[in-house]
Amino acid sequence: MAIVNHSKREINAKIVYFGHEGAGKGTSLRYVYDRIKPTLRGELKSLPTAGSALLFFDFSPFEQPVLDGYRIRFHIYTLHGRVANPAAWRMTLKGTDGLVFVADAAAEAFSAAQHSLRQLRDSLNSYGVGLDDIPLVLQLNKADRAGEVAATEVAAQLGLAECNACLTTALSGDGVLEALTTLSRRIMVRIRESGDLPPDDGCGADNSADDTADAAQPVSRPLAPEQVADVVPDVAPVSAFPDGLRVSVAETGVSVEEGTVRIPLEIAHSSGVQRLVVTVMVAPG
Repeated sequence: MAIVNHSKREINAKIVYFGHEGAGKGTSLRYVYDRIKPTLRGELKSLPTAGSALLFFDFSPFEQPVLDGYRIRFHIYTLHGRVANPAAWRMTLKGTDGLVFVADAAAEAFSAAQHSLRQLRDSLNSYGVGLDDIPLVLQLNKADRAGEVAATEVAAQLGLAECNACLTTALSGDGVLEALTTLSRRIMVRIRESGDLPPDDGCGADNSADDTADAAQPVSRPLAPEQVADVVPDVAPVSAFPDGLRVSVAETGVSVEEGTVRIPLEIAHSSGVQRLVVTVMVAPG
């Protein structure tokens, strides 16, 4: 479960890239790391673990608070290489708030994906957690070499029909950020619905000149690198709020189309609510 620090008004959530050997977990994680603005991310670390390597880093996806005046920080983990001891995965999965299940999209790798999924279920069950209890995105990787693949069909064959599924090519980065975008949004919705956040009192709003200047520059998010192209007003203020300011991601409307990510935001202030759409243009890597 995400850790909420009320004194710092910060939320820390854990994401694990899980999958079979050679699926592209480490490559995906490194691509995400490379595309995030350095000032928003921690150091990428690697620790040896019984024949494999634990890769991890943390980052903040937004310059300013987005969840009821709270900043959110994601901690990303994966095991890279051959994992000989299943206990290593169990320890890595402990306390995870979201999963990217990475599988080779090739038909001949389907049995490896099935075995990996069984291992994932067993590891989560050891903590009394089911696969349905955690937001999960299926990332079918190496799509450029797999021929014709229908992500939704593969998801159904794996028993993950209710999960979001996407095709990716981690070496080039195609689809990798979109997969993380989908998962991070689901995690934020889950946190909001958990009831762990108190009613916003306006104390978490950050309107410093430095942050305003930073927001005007191209920066990287987990939703997309090279941020902010433009901000387009969508709907006029619609309801009254107490004094203070709150910025949050709208419940619906995030879209990713051919290098363009649109993120609907709701800005609540003393005179009402204004809805804006942030359009992010992703430059080629």
